[in-house]
Amino acid sequence: MELLDKFSSFFPNLANSQLVAFVLALASSLFFTPLIRERAITFNLLDKPGGRHVHKSPVPRLGGVAIYLSLLITSLFFIALHGRYTPRGFEHFELVGILAGGTLIFLVGLLDDISPLPALYKLLVQIISAVVAWFCNVKVLYIVNPLFFLNLSSSRVLELDPLISFFVTVGWLVLITNALNLIDGLDGLAGGVALVVALSLWAILLDPKIMQPAGALLSATLAGATMGFLRSNYNPARIFLGDSGAYFLGFTLGANAVASLSVNPNTATVGSVVVLAFSFPLLETFFTITRRFLQNKPVMQPDAEHIHHKILKTGLSTKGTMMIIYASCILLGLIACTISGSHKRYAILVLMTLSLGFLSGFWRRGSGDKKAENIIPSKTNLKDNQENTINA
Repeated sequence: MELLDKFSSFFPNLANSQLVAFVLALASSLFFTPLIRERAITFNLLDKPGGRHVHKSPVPRLGGVAIYLSLLITSLFFIALHGRYTPRGFEHFELVGILAGGTLIFLVGLLDDISPLPALYKLLVQIISAVVAWFCNVKVLYIVNPLFFLNLSSSRVLELDPLISFFVTVGWLVLITNALNLIDGLDGLAGGVALVVALSLWAILLDPKIMQPAGALLSATLAGATMGFLRSNYNPARIFLGDSGAYFLGFTLGANAVASLSVNPNTATVGSVVVLAFSFPLLETFFTITRRFLQNKPVMQPDAEHIHHKILKTGLSTKGTMMIIYASCILLGLIACTISGSHKRYAILVLMTLSLGFLSGFWRRGSGDKKAENIIPSKTNLKDNQENTINA
């Protein structure tokens, strides 16, 4: 116990612990991802080419397990260090609600990765997960009053009735969970967007005027875990997020934003600005639902008409398409940081870390990757590995 007390003296507050969280989550993710990939190949848990998929060879799809384990280990490290997630002197952070709901989301996604589940069943579990988070005090209690900006009200922030808070919180968490999963259609797409959002949240929550160090700690952890995974997910991907990873990242990022910004009237205004960082998956979701409704198609029916599919059809490569989407998300994240008043040095931190994350795809040794990737098609006896699976 004395040794732990001495060790904890190196981390006097959460602000000084965030870099440690980032590095620990990054190292954990780099360690777990190859192991999970090997297990997925062993049990033939592969995402096979065909239909709306754009990859040409089977790819393991359990990457979310590595991200979940990395976040869990890092969080438990700080709980052991401080006796709670936040040290003395900081307000309580609703980590229990985030992890409880996130774990349920992760498990249903994992089951779906192993054996596909009905869409309505997954939606029901997502709603239950959001309700669990709400009852654990992950709640949208305050929102910006739009009438204030039209000079129709003197109140800048509205306090929500508990019933309205319930529906707004559950709706937001279910929406952002599915939004991130919806864009998971190219190597590194959902993971890269999640990294941008996590880093933007980290920068915003670290600002002295906002002072949400616990939320920044969780954002740093998510950024590190996602970056470590991207090393194997960058084009050409050696492993996919799967529903377990996309659901978990979307839910955790959305819940972190709620727990950090929407429970306090002083930070509720920033909460509305942070939506900018989530805007790419949210816009994709809006356009997808609208398109399918106008075409009289089931809203939950997959198709190959997403934004990334349309960019690919212009002739750009997968990497070129990713760079366009990455650049758009980075710009939106920086706009959110600027509007919220975050100091310039944090914007620079975001850019530097993003650069490392996106360059992580070049860390691999080419010969080793080719050997690893060639093993999978021979085991599964697929005849269509060389076919182009982009729907015309």
